[in-house]
Amino acid sequence: MPRAGGVYSAPPGTAGTPNTTIESAKYNALVADLVTDANAARPVTAGGMGATTAVGGSDNLNAAGANMASAATVNLANATGGALTITGTVTITSFGVVGAGAERVLTFAAILTLTYNATSMILPGAANIITAAGDVATMRSLGGGNWQCISYQRATTAPFNNVLTQPALTLEQSAAPVPTAEGRIQWDTDDNVIVVGDGAATQIFVPLPASTVAGDLLYLSASKVLTRLAKGTAAQVLNMNPGATAPAWADRVTLGTPVSASGVAVDFTGIPATAKCITVSLSGISTNGTSPVMLQMGTAGGVENTGYNGSVGAIGGTATSLVLSDGLRFSPTATAAADSVHGVAVFNLIEAASNTWSMSWVGSVSNSNFASTAGGSKVLAGTLDRIRLTTQGGVNAFDAGKINISYC
Repeated sequence: MPRAGGVYSAPPGTAGTPNTTIESAKYNALVADLVTDANAARPVTAGGMGATTAVGGSDNLNAAGANMASAATVNLANATGGALTITGTVTITSFGVVGAGAERVLTFAAILTLTYNATSMILPGAANIITAAGDVATMRSLGGGNWQCISYQRATTAPFNNVLTQPALTLEQSAAPVPTAEGRIQWDTDDNVIVVGDGAATQIFVPLPASTVAGDLLYLSASKVLTRLAKGTAAQVLNMNPGATAPAWADRVTLGTPVSASGVAVDFTGIPATAKCITVSLSGISTNGTSPVMLQMGTAGGVENTGYNGSVGAIGGTATSLVLSDGLRFSPTATAAADSVHGVAVFNLIEAASNTWSMSWVGSVSNSNFASTAGGSKVLAGTLDRIRLTTQGGVNAFDAGKINISYC
């Protein structure tokens, strides 16, 4: 006959009476019933799996149980299935006493706290867990009321997203770490850099300076300090600053401010020590006398008016030439007061160690109607830092014209 609640009962009337003959019908009915029961799926309550297949048996042994409310102790010994939902928001500190090895799959319906305990509530990260609705934990009994969480799946976190949520990552720290072990990472608290061992030495990773933008350049202002050099403007070139301490942007050619010629001399000072070529442009320069116009070079010690080597010659007009000694003259002869000088003078550094410069001139003297050229060289007493426009002997004053300087 069928089992009732998993309990087998013999068919009615099968019990024998002492000293009486056993009735074959009743005996055969009992035997048939036992055979039927032996070949039927044995219920879980009778030590079976309640199914005729392995999959069905596994499903029956892992049936979902009724919900259990959260409490300080949620006694999983009372669970009606291996998978169940924990409702409520009460903090849980214990899951009760269940035989060692038993597992329960718990789905949390709301936010609550699982309280970490190194013995009775072993949780990943050795810290409390704040649940969220839909989170799933698999708890394994260690016996004696002790439990270990062997997996925890967040409902709102996609698998394999490599996001560290807890605990926060803190690097090893020291004032001057020098790890060499492959992949060991430390934070240098003195220099604020990351250092990583490469198996033999230490590699240094320096943080970017603030406010860097596309086009900026980075350079080391100290052994472990990256410094930002903002991007330059169009056509600028990268140079070393005057103190030779850092890179700096500069124009390919630095143009001075045009000056109206007046007085007995016009000086351009402050030419940087890095200048290697200097161009002086003149337009309509005239004086109140007849002394030839000329350029002289100088240093911090002053303008030098001797030691020039070269010559100047005229093309057209009065054909003549003159050896240079006191400067770069633009005319080999005296000029008329009405004359005006136009042209370009160029100075190029030949050798920095000896402060040797070459010089050249191409221009014209109007009114007197001749062109002139000049060339030569000069060894200065120091680093060139000034150019002077004057007349031979410095006796005449300028009364018209403009002059400007550029250098590179």
